[in-house]
Amino acid sequence: MDKKSIYIKLMILTILIIFFNLFINISNAANETNIYLKPNKDIFEKEEIIEITLYMESNEVASFNIELNFDNTKLEYIKETEKSNLIDNKVIYLWYDETGGQKPKTGELVTFKFKVKNTGIATFTIDGEFYNKEGQNIDTKFEGCQIQIGKEQAKLEEQAKNVQDTDISKENAKLQILRINNLGITPAFDRNIFNYYLTVSNNISEIEVLAIAENSKATVEITGNTNLKEGLNVIDIKVISEDKTKTNNYTIEVTKTSNIELANTNLEILAIENILLNPPFDENITNYSVEVSNEENTLNIFAVPQNENAKVQINGQNDIKEGKNQVEVIVTAGNGFSTKIYKIEVYKRNKEEQVKYEEQQEENQQELENAYKIEETSSQNKEIQQSQNISQTENKLGKNTVIGIIVIVVIILFIFVIWRRKNI
Repeated sequence: MDKKSIYIKLMILTILIIFFNLFINISNAANETNIYLKPNKDIFEKEEIIEITLYMESNEVASFNIELNFDNTKLEYIKETEKSNLIDNKVIYLWYDETGGQKPKTGELVTFKFKVKNTGIATFTIDGEFYNKEGQNIDTKFEGCQIQIGKEQAKLEEQAKNVQDTDISKENAKLQILRINNLGITPAFDRNIFNYYLTVSNNISEIEVLAIAENSKATVEITGNTNLKEGLNVIDIKVISEDKTKTNNYTIEVTKTSNIELANTNLEILAIENILLNPPFDENITNYSVEVSNEENTLNIFAVPQNENAKVQINGQNDIKEGKNQVEVIVTAGNGFSTKIYKIEVYKRNKEEQVKYEEQQEENQQELENAYKIEETSSQNKEIQQSQNISQTENKLGKNTVIGIIVIVVIILFIFVIWRRKNI
């Protein structure tokens, strides 16, 4: 046998071995089944119910038993079937086809429910044994899942780590940050605004609050944010200065209700006759300021609620004094207990300030008139210049036309003279 034949046979043998290994691997891969867990969503909040579903890919199972491991410091198992048992942080579950393999399962196998207790990252792992209708063990590959509990709270905690003092004076008792988890308070936080409002549904029993003082050595006490009852709840954030000489109380009035619309305390319109609000009205802004004439004693305020069942009461619009005045527009919702207060700080000028204001207005008016006159003169000059340009253009056109006519006549005469000479 020559060397060439030997090489050819070795190559054929090598190819056969490779194909055999590929066939074995493909067969094994086909027999291997993925078993995985899938949550109904990825992010949850406290008190929510989590659903974790067990799935099987590309195979049928006639019976199986599993151990589902979970974090029992963050979750509480809700038992809904007699086929499951709870041992510490493990859910033990057994299922078999009662028809003897005539109705095997595939795809979605079973769903487990848990209640959220604490924020953080919770991991689920799975292990067990799976059998087909012939009683043979199914080769399985297990895949767990992970969920996040309290995304907004995690953000709040991360933000709190990076906050720096903005005012270290010992008598400072104000907040630099006030936020709550995944819920929006109105108005937007401002260190000088102390009253806030919030409406939540009946499934909310606790609100996480992040409150950080401008001076980190000040004391911040938060009460009323847990065990929320149906109706009106008040969260109180008390800030006590470092030297204990000053205290500020920030409050969040929380309405817990099943009828959100009946708890609507927003205004549709807020305006004062002949006076502009600063800033312009917005339903989520509760603090405004205006400045009025020394002769102004009463304000004509228009306040219309969004919900026709709500009631509006206006206090402080009469008998306006010189200096600062406080006007309150109180909106009581249709439920009778939810309220929101829109505040308008009214500054009434004294007589000297009024004189200066009027003088300033006259100066401004004079400047406007002068500017108008300059603009008007400029416009007139432009019109005159344009008129002159047009006249000059017309004159040029006229002259050019006359010259053109003369040239044409001369040419015609010249041609006529030549023609006459030839004919003679």
